[in-house]
Amino acid sequence: MYTTFNPKQTNQLQLIRHGWLDPEYELTDSALSYGKLSYNGLSRRTGIAQSANNKWLFKLGFIFSRSILITDETGALIGETKRELFSRRTALTLQSGFTAEFYRPYFLSREHVWESNGYGTIMRMKSYPFLFKDDIAIEQSMTPPAIIPLLIFLGSHLTILRRRRRAAR
Repeated sequence: MYTTFNPKQTNQLQLIRHGWLDPEYELTDSALSYGKLSYNGLSRRTGIAQSANNKWLFKLGFIFSRSILITDETGALIGETKRELFSRRTALTLQSGFTAEFYRPYFLSREHVWESNGYGTIMRMKSYPFLFKDDIAIEQSMTPPAIIPLLIFLGSHLTILRRRRRAAR
């Protein structure tokens, strides 16, 4: 159904929104489809990301928590994100020991960056909310290729949640 992602062959991707009332977000390079991000439930707080090899669920923690639990389709915990109060940086910690931060380089930026202490800058994501697409540029690093689709979908999920919070104000 989806093509296995190889960052050595493709380093420019797009996440394109399909649908108005129940949107899905497709990860593509204009030729191949690498996965999708969708939401279920009335609150649309739980994101479901699916790639060629994996399926992840992004569940918000408790009601007033600033954390997101990442599980696989069997319910096993893969990792967790945490964001401190008054911070623009979201820290990701996976069970495998991989850590990274997701942030905007400056306050009014449309760009978000995934950065790891061990691997440097992993990718840059530019958000275009009125065009219904995000551009993703993957930097050449030694990041394990299996983690990159997870980072793309998780970063997009965080961006979508942030947009929804702003629209609700």
